[in-house]
Amino acid sequence: MPIPGLAKSPIIYVGSVKNLRRKKPATAKTPGVLWFEYTDDYSVFDYGKMPDRIPDKGAAAAMMTAVLFEQIAAASTWRAFDDTSTWSQIKDKALREELRKSPVLAEWKKTGAPTHYQGILDGDGRPLPVSKLKSPSNVVQVSSVRIIHPEPAIVSGRKLYNYGAFTPKLDNHLVPLECIFRFGVPRGSSLLKRLAKNPAYGEEIGLTKPVQEGDVLPRPIVEFSTKLEPADRMVPYDFAMNAAGMTGDEFRTLVHGTMLLALWLRGVFARHGIKLWDGKFEFLRIGGRLVLGDAITADELRLTYRNLQVSKEPLRQYHHRYHPTFVEAMEKAKKISQHDDRPLAQIVESLGHPPKPVDPGVVAAVSDMYCGITEALVGKPVFGGRATLDQVAKKLKKYGIA
Repeated sequence: MPIPGLAKSPIIYVGSVKNLRRKKPATAKTPGVLWFEYTDDYSVFDYGKMPDRIPDKGAAAAMMTAVLFEQIAAASTWRAFDDTSTWSQIKDKALREELRKSPVLAEWKKTGAPTHYQGILDGDGRPLPVSKLKSPSNVVQVSSVRIIHPEPAIVSGRKLYNYGAFTPKLDNHLVPLECIFRFGVPRGSSLLKRLAKNPAYGEEIGLTKPVQEGDVLPRPIVEFSTKLEPADRMVPYDFAMNAAGMTGDEFRTLVHGTMLLALWLRGVFARHGIKLWDGKFEFLRIGGRLVLGDAITADELRLTYRNLQVSKEPLRQYHHRYHPTFVEAMEKAKKISQHDDRPLAQIVESLGHPPKPVDPGVVAAVSDMYCGITEALVGKPVFGGRATLDQVAKKLKKYGIA
């Protein structure tokens, strides 16, 4: 859908799945305005833009983000959430009571959760609620903030990062963390590798018993990774709190907010027969408070419908099965990046194993999958009514990836 004025807003960042267009610049004191222009591209293994395009994926991602952010920002969502059976699903009694009495939930029940979302653009370039769109759109309008990168330093041959610029007084900036939540450990979960390497790590994130592939956890857990380094790396809680320049109370707000959002999302997808296993959120600091930022799409989540992983996991599995040399090259590239400033994609290409195109049948099935999930959340066939998830699963089984 052509949108007037889009080309006049400069692209300030070309990402692997979306472009950022600046409508109004952010300053140290005031947020700006950005347009998220979602593309039909996809990314796996942190490589960046892959050689294929998934038709309608951009519009599906934009509309999923819009409808979920609109609900998150509504106080009625959180008043209803507190009356659901969600709490009984948390086996850890101490955590259950901690979240029920959290100041975060109390605030959201009065005002809704703060987000940077401002609307989804219609054909005239106006930000509107999803319900008022006449046709699918791939552009979302959001508040923007400054991105402040940690300063790199080489010490004894290792690259380290100085997060000293982030303090509790710093405002209008992206929090330099990815907040990862988990309800279980499905096939492909990286948590199993970390626990195998360091069993004590489980205690830090709240696990009291060993877990194995396929387990549903007795409580939601939150992990943190860096956001503004060349390659994301998992970090412990104390590092995360200090790197983000947060007080103890603010960091508690971050953890509680992540868990509450995750629990609510799980309920949303459950109503459509979809299980949410894990995902990630990003936050901004605007006006001295934490605000939910970025997007919520199938790319940020791990979802299953029966035995089908309805996220970009089928694409990951496809490359594991049919292009293993590329996957191995990505693992090598991430290790090399610890002492090499080149982008991961450039390192992989230098290793001689860049990604190859995906079979057209898989591309078509994944397109149906993205559109089908969004249609379920929006509540109407905005893409003309696509294949059901059962039909998508049958198509992908032919390739051994569902």
